[in-house]
Amino acid sequence: MSSITTEGCRASVGGWTVHRAALLLIFLALLVLWSPAAAKIIVEPGPAELPTDGINVDDERFVPVWQAYSPLEFLTILLLIHCPLLAMPFEIICSAGVLAFLGYRTSRCPLDNKKRSRIYACIRDHPGITPTEIARATGINRGTTRYHLSRLREAGLVSAVNRDGRVGYFRRGYDATSKTICCHLRNNTRREILALLLDDPGITQSEIADDTGISRSAAAWHLQRLDADGLIESDRDGRAVRYALTDEALEIFVVLERGDHGRAC
Repeated sequence: MSSITTEGCRASVGGWTVHRAALLLIFLALLVLWSPAAAKIIVEPGPAELPTDGINVDDERFVPVWQAYSPLEFLTILLLIHCPLLAMPFEIICSAGVLAFLGYRTSRCPLDNKKRSRIYACIRDHPGITPTEIARATGINRGTTRYHLSRLREAGLVSAVNRDGRVGYFRRGYDATSKTICCHLRNNTRREILALLLDDPGITQSEIADDTGISRSAAAWHLQRLDADGLIESDRDGRAVRYALTDEALEIFVVLERGDHGRAC
């Protein structure tokens, strides 16, 4: 059944193609044969006093289409009638000329926008800052802040890190460990703990709790978070456990203090 249907379709398509070709030939024949009648020009006699120079103005003269146009012009008209796509290059050139005449908007630096530049400066000076904090610091509403942050990310000028449901933004130049440290430094309690570990390596959990004014369980929770991110190391000394920053974390703190990544986190 499928083969019969396919053959029938092919036959119908072939018949339709032949039919269209026949119609095209008939149209061209009529165009050639009837063009004198279609292009007939009637010359009316002028005033008697005008010289005729041997031309009988009372006669009717027929001008065929192929005589009204040159062969090249006639062929061009036929081609454009039957193949309009041939005019596409000319249309493209004309469109390009119009665009060149009217001008076009050139791409600008993403930081040319004043609000976006302020947001970028805020991120540069405060690595790991959240969109809410950016909006508060710059005085720009949150919706506009989110829009400009997305444009900065598209341009590759800033990146975002999501930690514990908190999204922090950084400019280019921060590695993963630097971003992690800056995110922890945005937390006031962890900032104090990191400062204690930096100033007094080998400090115990009890000493951290006493110096920061938090409970020992809270100190243990914050230390676990820092240890999970590979920022601290522990060493058991009898019953006490002493904590210190890892070598990599120490190097990053030195870089941050030098200001190579901008101001302090």
